Amino acid sequence: MRPLQRSDYKGGMLDVLRVLTTVGDIDEKAWNERYDWLARRGDEYYILVVCDGEKKVVGTGAVVVERKFIRNLGLVGHIEDIAVAKDQQGKKLGLRIIQALGYIADKVGCYKTILDCSETNEGFYVKCGYKRTGLEMALYRDKK
Repeated sequence: MRPLQRSDYKGGMLDVLRVLTTVGDIDEKAWNERYDWLARRGDEYYILVVCDGEKKVVGTGAVVVERKFIRNLGLVGHIEDIAVAKDQQGKKLGLRIIQALGYIADKVGCYKTILDCSETNEGFYVKCGYKRTGLEMALYRDKK
């Protein structure tokens, strides 16, 4: 497991994310622009990847650190985009990613780490030590 690298575009990072949700048609130039933007915010975005023996990305996850006014200017870690390639599921890669992101959140000083998930995936996150504490709400905007 290691931090995201620019070369992960060619390593299949977007294919792994397609297991999770719609990704879109992202070319290498757009990838590089987003990668550079995220890299400039190195203390906010922590994206990890798991690669197989051929350096192909087979799992990923992120923790985004939010800076708050509450809790004495506290930090909250938001776990995002946990995805494991279909042919790699069941090997505890997701658990390892969640644990590593939790470790990062702890080391940067987050007072809590939260995530949103579907009810289908709730059992997995309970096994990772998380518990249901609320209700997720969303308002999606169409991008034309």
